[in-house]
Amino acid sequence: MNQSVADNSPLTEKELAHFEQRLLKMKEETEKEIQTLEERYEDYSGDADDLQSSQDHHQGDLATREVNKEQVMLSIERNREKLDQIIVALDRIGSGNYGICVETGQPIQKERLEAMPYAIRAVGVKEN
Repeated sequence: MNQSVADNSPLTEKELAHFEQRLLKMKEETEKEIQTLEERYEDYSGDADDLQSSQDHHQGDLATREVNKEQVMLSIERNREKLDQIIVALDRIGSGNYGICVETGQPIQKERLEAMPYAIRAVGVKEN
């Protein structure tokens, strides 16, 4: 890690290293979750033709499968958004802006960063 990173951040080098490690772990876990969800989505998509051509399946089964497929897609999207936020936070560590609210320029509460290390706004600051 660059020694000058803490110059702009309200956090110490030790704190930055802590959050960087947490973010890297979250990034890896989120990427794995996305891969698992994408495989599940492909399973639903691949099985759809078999279900629709079969006379043995009830309309309710098809509807349930579609709802499940939609829920998996929503989970994929949420995880992709989270991954994007994690990457932004890692970039902010690299640029020396980590822990600074993008709206107010004030330090983000450490408690907030512990709860959500990819936060870019202080508690109570609304996104524009």
